Amino acid sequence: MARPLSLALLTLSALLVGHFTPPCEATNILYRDYDTLYAGYSLTQDNYKLTMEPDCNLVLYDNGRRVWSSETANAGRACHAKLKRDGRLAIYPANGGNSIWTTEKTGRDPDADYALILQVDRNVVIYGPAKWETNTESTPVDDKNPNNILGTDEILYAESSLTYGHYKLAMQVDCNLVVYDKGDAVWHTNTAGKGHRDCYLKMQSDGDLVVYSKDGSHRLWSSHTHVGGHKNYNLVLQPNRNVVIYGPAIWHTNTATMKSAIKGIEMVTEV
Repeated sequence: MARPLSLALLTLSALLVGHFTPPCEATNILYRDYDTLYAGYSLTQDNYKLTMEPDCNLVLYDNGRRVWSSETANAGRACHAKLKRDGRLAIYPANGGNSIWTTEKTGRDPDADYALILQVDRNVVIYGPAKWETNTESTPVDDKNPNNILGTDEILYAESSLTYGHYKLAMQVDCNLVVYDKGDAVWHTNTAGKGHRDCYLKMQSDGDLVVYSKDGSHRLWSSHTHVGGHKNYNLVLQPNRNVVIYGPAIWHTNTATMKSAIKGIEMVTEV
């Protein structure tokens, strides 16, 4: 599975010196191993903000009001948060060493990819491992207002797209699902004309990504990642142009403001 390149590597100077720099304030996703949430920086989604405070407390805000935290205030100074190789979110002191806080042990594949997403429903969720990808990596781009996630049971209708910068995952009227880079097609499902018109894409709760005919009676294409049952997955158009299915959900903050699809996931922390 190709690794998502860090949003922290978007500047040329950072690439030249080989050091990570703090991620963009508008970012709503933290990818495993590559992204780091440094002290004073945040993941943001609309009016929600997940901030790594200078006092080492990781806090979720809703319009400035605290709704969740790691309860690690004053455990150090200038800490940073990142996803570990096994999919756990951890907080580390500035001088390195052991983590001062982490989510529960998951027992997941240490060689797989994970993603932490600050969702539109205010829930912070870890998804993984990655199940499928388009293998379309390219140079990472920045986007202050990405529209890059298709969640569980959500539908991308004809003439609609996921976007990140100049990258686009488009569900075309001719039923072809296409990844574009500045208008050039770099990947597609080869389903043009197979469902006549107005097909749609669905990220299913069984883990399968499917292109359906307009009336839903025919499956024109599938990622073949069906695992059965009903869990939570996300299709993500990444800053590096790769399109990846992450899931199922393995941890969350239980802070959804509307009826959440995240069920049966216990939030347990260890210090």
